[in-house]
Amino acid sequence: MRPTTLPAIMSLLRNPETGCPWDLKQDHQTLAKYLREEAAETLDALAAHVVGDAEKERHLCEELGDLWLQVVFHAQLAQERGAWDLHDVEQAIVDKLIRRHPHVFAEVDVANADEVLVNWKAIKQEEKSELGHASATRVMDGIAKSLSPLEEAMEIGHRCAKVGFEWPDMDGVLDKVKEEIAELSAESEPLRVEEEFGDVLFSLVQWARKKGVDPDRALRRQMRRFTGRFAHVEDFAVANGGWENQNLEGMEAVWQAAKRKP
Repeated sequence: MRPTTLPAIMSLLRNPETGCPWDLKQDHQTLAKYLREEAAETLDALAAHVVGDAEKERHLCEELGDLWLQVVFHAQLAQERGAWDLHDVEQAIVDKLIRRHPHVFAEVDVANADEVLVNWKAIKQEEKSELGHASATRVMDGIAKSLSPLEEAMEIGHRCAKVGFEWPDMDGVLDKVKEEIAELSAESEPLRVEEEFGDVLFSLVQWARKKGVDPDRALRRQMRRFTGRFAHVEDFAVANGGWENQNLEGMEAVWQAAKRKP
């Protein structure tokens, strides 16, 4: 009888006698790159997602399934060596959510989402202390190495804000962005140009953080818009003698027309 659940299928794929040779060769480390890939593809699906669009909804659902497969695969490996299983994964996060939401599951009052985050951080620190983990001695200790540069820049900004090292308003951040752009424009030495460009990017990420914009999602969406519009330019070029017969003025006109399309 064909299995109907993902854990059951994963168990069969890992069966030493009748399973799949590729699945049997994998371990936690070899699977790491697939976890990264599936997470990236899920983020791409989120960036392209439109609520109510049947195709976009299906795509997001499919990518989340691919990501879920990675969780189940790792749990299967752990179960085989008697360490933990998928039920332990679920129970751990259930316990954590209950523990970190005392305003829902216990007698704790919060006024807004900001207070929820304050409580979450305090509870998380208590958990570390109970487990015997040493508290971070510096503000930037413990930033995950797996974060993308945009994510790390956001995390650095969040940590600075928590200790009060923060612009008082949006105008201050925007002034900083303008200042960094001016400094970039004034540089010509390659190393200094790179450094100033990094300053501009970092400042823009902090502006996005203050504005409540996810810079990673914003960039992914912009790249999707760009490639979609560029496809119109490419189609025009192919239909009119190829790239060698195009000029910037004509391509720009097609680009602008593509921008006006819904």
